[in-house]
Amino acid sequence: MEELRRNVSMRQKIVLIFTLVIIVLAFSFVGFDFYTMRKTVEETYVSQLDGIATAINGRYEEAHSAEDVQQLFDYLRRKNEKLVKLTLIGKGGAVLASTDSAAIGAKPPTPDMAELLERRQNIVSHIKGDNGNPQVRLLAPMFEGSTAIGAVEVFLDSSHEETIVNKRGRLLFIVACFVILVAIGSLSLVIQRLLISPLLILRKSAIAVQHGERHVQLSLNSASREINELSDAFRDMVHKLESRYEELQNAQKQLVQSEKMVALGSLVAGISHEINTPVGIGVTAVSFLDQKTNEFAVSFRENKVKRSDVETYLRTIGDSIAIIRTNLQRASDLVRSFKQVSVDQSSEARRTFRVKEYLEEVLLSLHPRLKKTHQQVVVDCDESIEITSFPGAISQIVTNLLMNSLTHAYEPDDEGTIRIAVARSGDKLTFRYSDDGKGMEPDVASKMFDPFFTTNRGGGGTGLGMHIVYNLATQTLGGTIHCESERGVGTTVTIEFSVAKTGGASALARKA
Repeated sequence: MEELRRNVSMRQKIVLIFTLVIIVLAFSFVGFDFYTMRKTVEETYVSQLDGIATAINGRYEEAHSAEDVQQLFDYLRRKNEKLVKLTLIGKGGAVLASTDSAAIGAKPPTPDMAELLERRQNIVSHIKGDNGNPQVRLLAPMFEGSTAIGAVEVFLDSSHEETIVNKRGRLLFIVACFVILVAIGSLSLVIQRLLISPLLILRKSAIAVQHGERHVQLSLNSASREINELSDAFRDMVHKLESRYEELQNAQKQLVQSEKMVALGSLVAGISHEINTPVGIGVTAVSFLDQKTNEFAVSFRENKVKRSDVETYLRTIGDSIAIIRTNLQRASDLVRSFKQVSVDQSSEARRTFRVKEYLEEVLLSLHPRLKKTHQQVVVDCDESIEITSFPGAISQIVTNLLMNSLTHAYEPDDEGTIRIAVARSGDKLTFRYSDDGKGMEPDVASKMFDPFFTTNRGGGGTGLGMHIVYNLATQTLGGTIHCESERGVGTTVTIEFSVAKTGGASALARKA
């Protein structure tokens, strides 16, 4: 059942719910109309039969003669072809008069006779006649004064009225089915026009941007307001990304021509890497959004989308846009900083912040990447620790360490725990990062912070991530960094720096 619910598409679910509502309303109306008409016909029967019974009772009470009642029976039978049978039953159960002459004098079983005399009210029932036609049977008490002296049993053929009621019911059923089909078709067209088609256009545009094509203005006039807002956000994101990329290219060309290239070589490499990090995260977010859009489109074409899938997809879009916006801002800050680079390092403006709260914000920005892994990140830090330092540098350190662990310390299916412990002792802050992954051999651990050293060159590693961490810890924060690792146990990186006085500020962490 759970698998079935997961395989129901969003379009199917909306149409199904709408269909159920329409069906309930339509058939409620049909049922009510059918019931009302049948009730009206039955009341007509009862009124007619009650009038006949009253006439018979009056004749018998007046004449006290079964022969007179018999004559009345014969007269009523000739006048009303729907009357199948009329019978006058005495209090002892004997038939005193009847349109069926063979039944006169007999005592046919009448199981509801006692109930009739006790209740002193008419008993109406629907039965099938000998020929199979529907009939209405009325058993009415006969009174002399206030004393019940017998009963009148009247059978009326109701086949004609039943046919009319059934025809009307069938007509209403056909009309209801037609209305349901028209409503379902209309809803499907609306969903296709307002939701599915715009999402496919967005998906196509995202794939084009991923392949390096320029983003073009999307025509989504028929889409809903939310889809248009998503399209506008995507367009702005792409335009900003292209603008920042062009700025980066221009800055790189100027540096290549600069006489200070040798002195700034390592810094340029670090800046390029740091710009690549938010840009790479942005591209990853677009790719992830494209993947989810592909999966969503496949599920839709296979009619497997359900409401929870739509909600998950919308949450994914929101998370991706938030990540892209955050990292574009980081790229913008780095580009502005890059323009002001000089051989002499300058300091960025420090600010005061709570360490645990800021670390949680950093981890939240990395949530789309972390949630795809089997690793748990635990932050052990007193909420009251507040420092004045360079939050940008700390953010980059945490990000690079986490990405390094996820890339090198764990296999895709491995489970593990990454701990970030922060403690303050006087004016010194100790930042300890540890994972329980594969660990490293001593000769590899000793080269961990060397530039361009990587054990994953074939997988796209540049060897600059940990070198940037080293530069940020020692230059920007003005502290020390130490790595301990054991094969099969894990890796621990410890950073200590002072929070009482200004450390050397690197242009890597500078904010424009």
